[in-house]
Amino acid sequence: MIEELAALLGGAVRVLARGDQRRLASAHRPGRPDRDQGLAEIYIACGISGATQHMAGCKGAKRLLAINPDGEASIFAGADYAVIGDLHEVVPAISAEIRKARGT
Repeated sequence: MIEELAALLGGAVRVLARGDQRRLASAHRPGRPDRDQGLAEIYIACGISGATQHMAGCKGAKRLLAINPDGEASIFAGADYAVIGDLHEVVPAISAEIRKARGT
């Protein structure tokens, strides 16, 4: 689901949760987000609370879209765009709208 959105946007997936790292190639495992992402047009944080070290890493992106079910998550304070909702519903909806806009 997240991989599809990344492909539609020409981006890459990075994970922070140790359990998720096992399913990605080592090239996609995180070091520090600021070092790994370069100057991304948009950084989409799915289910990220907004810990200080992660927020410092997001600063390299031109825009930050935060998706989190907790409307009080601190990541929203630094986000350019915020969606309060479950990433399992929001991410597929974004992908569907991108495909619809492209006619695919």
